[in-house]
Amino acid sequence: MKILASEQLKVVEKETINLRGIQMIDLMEIAATAVFERLKTKFEFMRTHFLVFCGTGNNGGDGLALARMLKNSGATVKVYLLESDNYSTDNKTNQNRLNEIGHDIEIINEHSLFEFSKDQIIIDSIFGYGLNRPAEGEIKSIIEQINRSGCTVISIDLPSGMYCDRLNQENDSVVYSNLCLTFDSPKLSMLLPESRYHIDRFECLDIGFDTAAVHRQQSPYHFIDRAMASAFKINRNRFAYKYKFGNLLFVGGSYGKMGAVCLGSRAAMRCGAGVLTTYIPKCGYQMMQTVFPEAMTMTCFAEEKLISFPDVFRFDTIAIGPGMGTDKKTAAAFEQFLAENDLTDKKLLIDADGINLLSANKNLLELLPHKTIITPHDKELQRLIGNWKDSFEKIEKIKLLSNNYQLIVVSKGAFTQVHLPSGVICFNSSGNPGMATAGSGDVLTGMIAGLLARGHPAEEAALLGVYLHGLSGDLAVETVGEESLIASDLIEWIPIAFKNTFD
Repeated sequence: MKILASEQLKVVEKETINLRGIQMIDLMEIAATAVFERLKTKFEFMRTHFLVFCGTGNNGGDGLALARMLKNSGATVKVYLLESDNYSTDNKTNQNRLNEIGHDIEIINEHSLFEFSKDQIIIDSIFGYGLNRPAEGEIKSIIEQINRSGCTVISIDLPSGMYCDRLNQENDSVVYSNLCLTFDSPKLSMLLPESRYHIDRFECLDIGFDTAAVHRQQSPYHFIDRAMASAFKINRNRFAYKYKFGNLLFVGGSYGKMGAVCLGSRAAMRCGAGVLTTYIPKCGYQMMQTVFPEAMTMTCFAEEKLISFPDVFRFDTIAIGPGMGTDKKTAAAFEQFLAENDLTDKKLLIDADGINLLSANKNLLELLPHKTIITPHDKELQRLIGNWKDSFEKIEKIKLLSNNYQLIVVSKGAFTQVHLPSGVICFNSSGNPGMATAGSGDVLTGMIAGLLARGHPAEEAALLGVYLHGLSGDLAVETVGEESLIASDLIEWIPIAFKNTFD
């Protein structure tokens, strides 16, 4: 799914209208109907009091059309419309349609004061994706009152005052939205951490944008959804044997941190790896053989940390880093491993302390084979690329790293970003805050490594891995809740995530 800028969305809207032989007022009705149908699943209209705040343009027209539908369905509806001498044509049409069913519209301005009750539902339909300047004057006053209301706020398309594809300034007035019902695909600003000040969650509603029109728009930004993930399915050959599904080496662990290797190894096997061998310090041998008998185990001759790496000639896929530590002897062994092995034909993934060791000696980045996958969280990423002032600077720095060294960078967090060497950046649609728990990243490492071993190209393995990882978390949360979710739960739900994605 492409993520488009505001000017591109305008083009797609116009082309959709022309190709379908409809008018903007018809597309507005389709959009309002989509919102109405979603609200129907959340509220009992006969018992719900909606306050619909409408702007002067087409987003306001969406709100006016929605208000008519809510009124006709038995809801209590109060409609507020910004005062103006310049309403859009389709906004005026929807004003007239409301008047025709005998419903009043209250005109509001900077002097308007509102009395709210917390059981009311506010529909925010003041501005949409086309906003290009801060909300000021009368709009600022209205937004501030909405934000103080204590009501549940549902925004249409975007929280009013929020930009589509750039960041707001700290003092900008933006509606805080509990739920944003946006159209076709998310807006870029929704996917960046700065959006937490303006929006709790969003959902995408399909209003039938023309597929070819969307395809013609060029964008580096994409959204990893089920449609994208399901296209990566690889069928298993009935006559294949285990080595046809990859021979994976999982290197990591140190005294007190063997759990990371256990979690990653189990996740890798759950994602289809045919054969898996762990390489760990001696202290983890009994634990690994007991906890995960499906894995073969080799040990370093040191007791508590890795001070050497194994011969890798028989392995096609290698994952390095979880629980490994950054002891100077481990660092020396890691550097020697990269310098003395020809890894050109290997599929390589580096996580956790492997990334920290790369950060400590950035010359090692030159030794990584093209399309090596690295999976940093923000602190590991900062050590690698330095600090950033905002999300756009972060994206540019990751893009430079990815392009310079031909790496696939999985920047972990809400809406995990997968940066490809081509400059394409994919945001993940699955996952939830409950996954912010120890070991979750180790599970992701194992999942991507397992998919790599299974035969997926590196780009696919990264994209599919982050989607299935998030989906496993979403499925687990339905049973255990966000607060109780632990990393082991994610592994248990991997099989169901596969079935939901590919069946």
